[in-house]
Amino acid sequence: MNVYFDCEFSDLIGIKYDPCLISIGLIASNGNELYIELADTWEKRTCSDFVIEVVLPLLQGAEYALPEADCAARLKAWIEGFAEKVTLYSDAPNYDWPWVSEMFDHYGWPENLTRQCHHVCNFESDTERFRYNNAVADYWRTNKSLGAVRHQALWDARCIWFAHRCFQRKRI
Repeated sequence: MNVYFDCEFSDLIGIKYDPCLISIGLIASNGNELYIELADTWEKRTCSDFVIEVVLPLLQGAEYALPEADCAARLKAWIEGFAEKVTLYSDAPNYDWPWVSEMFDHYGWPENLTRQCHHVCNFESDTERFRYNNAVADYWRTNKSLGAVRHQALWDARCIWFAHRCFQRKRI
């Protein structure tokens, strides 16, 4: 099972403060989704201006906001709910994967998860890159009326899944 995911952080660069994980959105190739916000890993004062202005207003809170330990347990159970091997895909694995990997190192790895993350943007040509980028643009354009918004982890994960599927179909 392929699972596409995206994470939002308090700050990507970490000039003043170390970046902290804020949220994670995942969508499996069968359409199952999971969205979690971390309630105890970050503080507004440590967020970049961009995150304060763009990311934080998109957080949903309530049942989505969990302490890190509960986030790890829920994510592990969700992945183990698939009756097959699970492989994670990201459009920014150098940013997203270390957070997930570290969380599982600390709280326990799902039995069926491969311990590596694949990059969805592994193109063999400029044409493939063009197709992927067009699919991303199409996704945001066609889903805007449904509430799709960039920098919300679940919407971003959905976009990655959509664009990767389009790119893969055209590769055949």
